[in-house]
Amino acid sequence: MPSPRTDNDTFIHRARRTQLVDTAIAVIADLGTDRATISRIAAHAGVTRGVVTYHFRDRTSLFDAVVAHVYELAHRELDTRVHTTNDPRESLREFIIGSLDFYADHPAAMAALSAIYRSPDTPRSDRAEHRSEITDLQDILVAGTKSGQFRDFDPSVMADTIRAALDAALVRIRSGTDIVGEKRELWAIVDGATRITG
Repeated sequence: MPSPRTDNDTFIHRARRTQLVDTAIAVIADLGTDRATISRIAAHAGVTRGVVTYHFRDRTSLFDAVVAHVYELAHRELDTRVHTTNDPRESLREFIIGSLDFYADHPAAMAALSAIYRSPDTPRSDRAEHRSEITDLQDILVAGTKSGQFRDFDPSVMADTIRAALDAALVRIRSGTDIVGEKRELWAIVDGATRITG
């Protein structure tokens, strides 16, 4: 059984890593990736550069932790909304509406994630988190087609199209668009694109 000291050290270690990831998000969202150096993140966190490199070997590993953190946060907030129904159309709607709510509720996290993904060293397509999101979306689309709720289409093309529409919505949300109207219009577009007509 771990000693109380070990448990405490582990808790402190996790808390420090979380603090550094949160600080990195704030710095990247404010200054972009090029200016988000280890030294600047350390200064914003009120620690030495060595403390940061103790927990993260370099800037790339810290940025990787930021990406993982944002996806984990989104997963926690969206998973229940998307997967508590056995209705594919409702699951798709919750994915769309929930994603937009998440963008509006976590502007710094999304700004940091977008900045990291704009870097040529971190293409989104290479990230397991992104591929998992697309696979989950495709599963919903396939289930909807099999149940007769959605028309017949290529789920890969449709998932990529929805992802691109969400990316565009994120830009508009960050510029201050009306979130209620954004949710209404984007769901109407996706609903119309997937629904069986006639």
